[in-house]
Amino acid sequence: MVVNPAGYVPIADGGDPGIITGKAIEGVLPGYIVAWSGASQGVSSGTNSYASSDLWVHVLGSGLQVAGVSIGSAASGGYVGVQTRGSVILTAEGTVTNSTVVGTDGDHAVLTVTADGTIIGRAVTNSGSEGYCIVNLTGL
Repeated sequence: MVVNPAGYVPIADGGDPGIITGKAIEGVLPGYIVAWSGASQGVSSGTNSYASSDLWVHVLGSGLQVAGVSIGSAASGGYVGVQTRGSVILTAEGTVTNSTVVGTDGDHAVLTVTADGTIIGRAVTNSGSEGYCIVNLTGL
């Protein structure tokens, strides 16, 4: 698993990082690309029944389920914030060129998206394989 050893490194949030809190269903560390795992019991038609424990967060196992980047640590059953918008430093898997669309394949790193890839944002800076780049998340 290729993860930035510095963990979660935000660069800019454009005034709205889109942080959503969820309950971890397994251990999550800062800077992990994570996914939603559904809701514990679903939600009703109103916000009066909603609680952050309704949303479950898990470590990404596939590039097709990206929710965002974890901003903290949580053990299983703990709560963690997930940044869905703004810019963060992430590890590159393969060469990434600035201004290109990037995605992930479930390894906590970003790669240049081909026609069948899952988009998580756009690279702001260049990076070689296993280097670091700034990625602007697209509001996942």
